[in-house]
Amino acid sequence: MNFFLNHLEMLFLVFVSFIMSIISTMIFIKEEIIPNRYSNDYTRGSQKIHNNNIKRIGGLSIVFTLFLMIQIYEIFFKLNEKDGLLYIYLYCCVIFLIGFTEDLIKDIKPGNRLSALFIITFLWLISYGQSIQNTNIDFVDNLIKLETFAIILTMMCIISTLNATNMMDGANGLLTIFVIVVSVILLFYASHSKDLFLINFLLILIGTLVGFLVFNWPKGTIFLGDGGSYFLGAILSTLLIYMSNTLNNFNMLNALIIMIYPIWELTFTVVRRVYFSSNITQPDNLHLHTILHANIKKMNFRKKYIINNNALTGLIINIIALLPSIIFLFFKFDSNLTDNESISFFMIIFSIYSIFYLSLVKRNTN
Repeated sequence: MNFFLNHLEMLFLVFVSFIMSIISTMIFIKEEIIPNRYSNDYTRGSQKIHNNNIKRIGGLSIVFTLFLMIQIYEIFFKLNEKDGLLYIYLYCCVIFLIGFTEDLIKDIKPGNRLSALFIITFLWLISYGQSIQNTNIDFVDNLIKLETFAIILTMMCIISTLNATNMMDGANGLLTIFVIVVSVILLFYASHSKDLFLINFLLILIGTLVGFLVFNWPKGTIFLGDGGSYFLGAILSTLLIYMSNTLNNFNMLNALIIMIYPIWELTFTVVRRVYFSSNITQPDNLHLHTILHANIKKMNFRKKYIINNNALTGLIINIIALLPSIIFLFFKFDSNLTDNESISFFMIIFSIYSIFYLSLVKRNTN
């Protein structure tokens, strides 16, 4: 009976969050709650691959839905106000506001945004104290014993993830689908624990994002915006740290495997811009998804398939980004692969991404 009730509760959370997400997203799309001159994402910009002016306030819908669902959860189920996940959600909301301000103003200097992200993250870490406690890499773990180093390392991981997810969010459904699948992976690990709020929070997140995805892919009638991509980046990074600190079956090497693609995207972009003496804070059209989109356009896929080039780009990137990680984590969970094998796998996939990128660039220039 308890088994049935627990699963009924899970289905309830996913279904209600899905429906509420659809309703709230429809409202933000159809109603001019925020004037279009502020909320629209215009086609101008080297990194843009869409053809119409689309609202970029989808992150507001996600934050709003999660807020309502947490209130519903508190009404129907017991909620511990001291639960670490609540502090995580509040931090993510503040990070969202930084990106959302850019969505509206569209003229905040990247350096100012980065400074704000560092300050907020630092204040959250010293007040809440959820820094990385273990990496399974001996020399790093020895340094983590120093609280200052642990805070600095955690700040760098979180800020890097925020910027990586922001860079990824360049094609219909790309980041949304990525976070949904990662949340399902995290739910698998969380289901082996007794942290019911973590399990239910992930279910609510999945339901909310699937509801938003209805409008974000394949047609892309609304975008996450900087606020949404920052929020999801904050959710991912803080959840991964929280789970590595609290679950016995999850560690930071698992997180590293899950986040191979965002880490590669950020690292490769910075190295590329430094190598070509470009401004590392300015957007460009040389990301993997923009290069892939250009190749797909040349092949006239839009005439052959139902989904458009933009949506197809987001889908292919997610297959590239997630399939290797899912396969490896499955074998690691089942056969207890070593930490050294995890690091080796990370380096191999990292290299494959780089080779694939360079081959697409060469193909695109021919």
